[in-house]
Amino acid sequence: MKEERILLVDGHALAFRAFYALPELNAPDGMPTNAILGFLNMLLKIINDENPDQVIVFFDAKGETFRHEAYKEYKEGRPPTPEEFKSQLLLIKEIMKYLGYPVIEIEGVEADDAIASVVRILEGKGSALVLTADKDMLQLIRADVKVMRPIKGVSTFKVYDEKTFEEEFGFPPSSFPDYLSLIGDKVDNIPGIPGIGSKRASALIQQYGSLENLYEHINELPQKIASSLKDKKDELFQWRELIRLRDTLCISPDEFKGGGERNNEALIGIFQRLGFKQIPERLGLRVKDVDSRETRSKAGEGEKTPNTEESQDWSKIVALAFEGRGRYPQSFALSRCVLAEREGSFYLLEPKGDDDYDALVEKLREKEILIWGFKEFTTSIKKAPFEKDKVWDGKIAYYLLHPDKSSSKEGLAEIKKMLKSEEGLDKEALSLFDLYGKISSEMDEALHGLMYRIDIPLSVVLSRMERKGIRLDLDHLWKVKQELERTLDDVKASIDMAAGYKVNLNSPKQVGWLLFDHLGLPVIKKTKTGYSTDVTVLEELSRLDRPEALVAKLLLDHRELTKMLTGFVQPLIDAIDPKTGKVHTTFEHTSTGTGRLSSRDPNLQNLPAYGDWAMKLKEAFVPDRRDGIFIAADYSQIELRVLAHISGDKKLCEAFERGRDIHAETAAWIFGVDTEKVSPELRRMAKMINFGLLYGMTPYGLASRLNIGREEAKTIIDRYFSAFPKVGDYIEKSYEEARKRGYTLSLFGRRRPLNEVTTVVGNSTAALKRVAINTPIQSTAADITKIAMIRLDEALQRENIDAALILQIHDSLICECSAKDEEVVSGILKESMESAVELSVPLEVNLKSGRTLAEV
Repeated sequence: MKEERILLVDGHALAFRAFYALPELNAPDGMPTNAILGFLNMLLKIINDENPDQVIVFFDAKGETFRHEAYKEYKEGRPPTPEEFKSQLLLIKEIMKYLGYPVIEIEGVEADDAIASVVRILEGKGSALVLTADKDMLQLIRADVKVMRPIKGVSTFKVYDEKTFEEEFGFPPSSFPDYLSLIGDKVDNIPGIPGIGSKRASALIQQYGSLENLYEHINELPQKIASSLKDKKDELFQWRELIRLRDTLCISPDEFKGGGERNNEALIGIFQRLGFKQIPERLGLRVKDVDSRETRSKAGEGEKTPNTEESQDWSKIVALAFEGRGRYPQSFALSRCVLAEREGSFYLLEPKGDDDYDALVEKLREKEILIWGFKEFTTSIKKAPFEKDKVWDGKIAYYLLHPDKSSSKEGLAEIKKMLKSEEGLDKEALSLFDLYGKISSEMDEALHGLMYRIDIPLSVVLSRMERKGIRLDLDHLWKVKQELERTLDDVKASIDMAAGYKVNLNSPKQVGWLLFDHLGLPVIKKTKTGYSTDVTVLEELSRLDRPEALVAKLLLDHRELTKMLTGFVQPLIDAIDPKTGKVHTTFEHTSTGTGRLSSRDPNLQNLPAYGDWAMKLKEAFVPDRRDGIFIAADYSQIELRVLAHISGDKKLCEAFERGRDIHAETAAWIFGVDTEKVSPELRRMAKMINFGLLYGMTPYGLASRLNIGREEAKTIIDRYFSAFPKVGDYIEKSYEEARKRGYTLSLFGRRRPLNEVTTVVGNSTAALKRVAINTPIQSTAADITKIAMIRLDEALQRENIDAALILQIHDSLICECSAKDEEVVSGILKESMESAVELSVPLEVNLKSGRTLAEV
């Protein structure tokens, strides 16, 4: 029997969110409608995306609850509820009933407790998704209960399950009331403990699990914190009881098993009165002669209804703000967009499909478009919408000025404020005009060139790659998973037997006790919380000539296997889209300080490269068709070639021009032997030096890596710079020049401000020197690869070949095509990459093909 999926809606909290998130909107008769419109848009979006079997809506009833009796200050100081909200809330309840959804509203009971009680009643009978704006509800999360909260206005949501909750907070959902009681809740007038913020509270709950256990170990805490906790002990436990949801209400299943039939006639009457047009259309209702004023706002004079015919008379520059529905990127579709003019008028459009997308693009074809997130918009309408040189993307422009800051907490908060994204799409669209003037004035010619030559064209390429995806052999992945689980069990059993004691291997504290207290192995290093059991410690212990060293070696195996299972295999299984059988990663080109691309959900740029398990994992990546193959093209030593070009070092340039093995040549020069006599070990050492010095490696670092003395390491580095003097000059000058400018500078003009780098690497001179040496090289290499991707995509479209670029992994591009087209596609791929730019040394590409990623 199929389990039911039930959507539990915290109606009061969502309506309140909508009321404050949207600008003032009015029906033709003047009645406020922002809460109603926002609430319905949220609800219908989630119902459309999640397709639940049943929907139940909960509201707070009038009157005080047990919490007011237990704590007289509860919710004290809240401003009175606005009358404009009260009138809309009554109508929202009416609409819910006419839609046929059960509405639960119990006198003296908060909606939170009613939802918690229904969750308890439903246990074992299906799964529940709680839609709420109230963070307290996160405590309800369990295996069959997820919580969804709006995180941006009324359009962007985050789903919390047990895994995502623990990733964000570091402890299980059941401990959330303990955490909230420590930090307090201003909304409910719960003050929390002075001196304990979210970070410290999270650390305390992670370590101790509950308030009871925290007080048992209170003497381990800093004196000031311990004193505050002792002073507020009684209040703290009381606050926790207020925060805990009561799931003991006696609610009959009859109350939520059905709300009656939908009353379309009543709904049409309400929507006609409110002036709604798009909402009834989404519900399959026809409302005649409705003055569509869902778009009317008091943001400025001259607002107009969404008549796209009028767009012919718009000014040349139009700002576009948008939101979509569905999982990004594969099923993400444009749901609403606002087009705004500088003087304040705007148009709300709700396209329904390809015809509407085409009409929108056609109307805007001659316009210059201001937007925030051109790649995401391209994905939402499944095509390249505008001429690339007519798009100004604020997201890209801000990133070019602030590459490290743009994805930091500080930067995201600044962006949120600048965009006014929580105030509605109309405000976001209008804000783009101010941002356009402000940000563009800060960009020099080189940054504008980067945006229009590389980053905006790349947005179209990345969108196409995301939607294409890459197929995974799920049966093969399951077999790998099962084999990993069996191997992990065997390794765990071996550890238990060798140690003579069983501990939780995922607990560093217990592993530390096992190694150092129980087995008596020497302590290598300590952390603030106890023994260190990191990889370097385990590796050192595993080399000891003692029987107990076997446990350390087995622990290394256990960690590697666990990482493979939980870090790669299971996330890939979870990420497969059941509709396509593929994973559709999101490529981010505005998230790294160096300009490199990154990949997430899942991260396909961080797949393990070596070892049997890595190969088994990569064997799961297969072409989309039976006769399909992958072709991988990898730049040969691109960063060293860029170094040769930038530094102008004669020997380094000559080695590349003659097609020599650069690492063997380096070994011959610094170790004083003929190239033919360079051993694999000397070549390995030279390779380490070549790449290590690009990242600011010191004699100490080289000595540690090669397991040699520091003086010997210093002699080797001196020989290297003697062989390549211009490389030494580049390394010497790079930091000073960056310090004077205030930023690093790549060959294409990409910047990295040093004052923002400190938030990533710290403010030590050594750290900033490493950034100054490496970033110009890494940025240049990244941009060369991006240019190659753009050229390749254009060539494949131009030649009309049934082939696609599906992955970019730093210096490598991977295409998928039919086996019969291998020669043609390989030629296009090689030519696109090798002629991407002209350097003083040639760019070389190595090609491989195969039926799985393991073969390329």
